[in-house]
Amino acid sequence: MKRSALLFLLTAMMAMAAPAYSQTDELLLAFTGFDYQDPNSNPSVFLAVGEGYKAVGFVTSFGPLLDPWTDVSVEEYTFHIFDLTVATRQAFGSFVGVTCTNGGRGRYFYDDLPPPGGVGTHGTYGVNPPNATAPSTFIDAVMGLGGSIDNFVLTYNFGTNQGNFQGNMTLDEGPYLAYIPVAQRAGWVLGGLAGRPNGTIPTGYDDQLSGECRIPGSTNTTHGTWGAVKALYR
Repeated sequence: MKRSALLFLLTAMMAMAAPAYSQTDELLLAFTGFDYQDPNSNPSVFLAVGEGYKAVGFVTSFGPLLDPWTDVSVEEYTFHIFDLTVATRQAFGSFVGVTCTNGGRGRYFYDDLPPPGGVGTHGTYGVNPPNATAPSTFIDAVMGLGGSIDNFVLTYNFGTNQGNFQGNMTLDEGPYLAYIPVAQRAGWVLGGLAGRPNGTIPTGYDDQLSGECRIPGSTNTTHGTWGAVKALYR
């Protein structure tokens, strides 16, 4: 496959995850964490067709819809992405692009931080997930908000060990859903960067994630999509 053909393919894949309509740019929340493959039937291939894509980590900040109802000083906020299965995989040189079947899930949890002498479960990654602490310690709290994930794509450049991911998210469960206007429960984009910039990634995880869930404005969506693709060719 020629370079121009792959660029067209990756651009098309990223465009699949962009909302079909324009709204005012608005952040729901931001997060960091790590992703992993489960099931991982072919460990020698990154995200082979039929394998599962999952991620766990911590919510680091909230946008205006949730900020009044959250408090990072007294609660720990975590996330879990699951039920995404690789549907297609394209590779050329150091570049890989995958799409996942629709119907994935993303959930955000909140848990009281343990005061001195108190009890509480801190999210712990461990190694080689799924394991005794992941995803269990990230999801054993109160599920505050969740939704379906469709049109999920991930592109990666093994030459630079950097990539990006993006999918559409429709919010549909959890007590925090009451704080989201009905008209804004669809159209969210879950996306961000995936990479291996340092040695802090625990054994068995693939990438360090830095991402957001937001409703993007039309300008930001266009720039973000092209910027992500162009970054793979730098």
